[in-house]
Amino acid sequence: MMSIIKNIREKSGFTQAALAKKTGLSLRTIQRLEATNKEPKGHSLKVLSEAFNMKPVFLQNQFISNQSTKESEITTIKFINLSILTFLGIPFGNIIFPIILWRKHHKSEFVNEIGKRVVNFQIIWSIILCFSLCVSPFISRKFFPNSAIILYVLFAMYAFNVVVVFYTARKLKRNNFDFLNTPLQLV
Repeated sequence: MMSIIKNIREKSGFTQAALAKKTGLSLRTIQRLEATNKEPKGHSLKVLSEAFNMKPVFLQNQFISNQSTKESEITTIKFINLSILTFLGIPFGNIIFPIILWRKHHKSEFVNEIGKRVVNFQIIWSIILCFSLCVSPFISRKFFPNSAIILYVLFAMYAFNVVVVFYTARKLKRNNFDFLNTPLQLV
């Protein structure tokens, strides 16, 4: 997500150094405001608003709007994650419903990136599940002739996916978006 200050600065035709000189703020302050995308307060808000030829309340509203957009995107990602649980009742629901939600909101770069990771992981999980279910009768016949390990494989894989959903939900609650990074990208 692009920094609000950087976006306004570039539209106004300022470099960071020129903005620092015009406002009297240090170059480091300008860089920090752009890097953190935090709302400037007090003197910084006043001089930046003057440099951008806008009222301070308008600049503040940019940050409020940005915050509500970010919260909306996080909510969408939470729904994408929870929609995975539909696989418990609908075959391949763990792929179908996340794809529907992801495609509906893919214009957001943030949702697109996280949605891709979720869908990729679920496709890989589904392929591994299908392969495991196909192979388990042969393994059962060879090594465990009196046991139906196919059910154990199914329950273990389902349990694993449920744990992944809750693990991801926990990370999302902490605003940690570093999860489900798979080396194989299918979508």
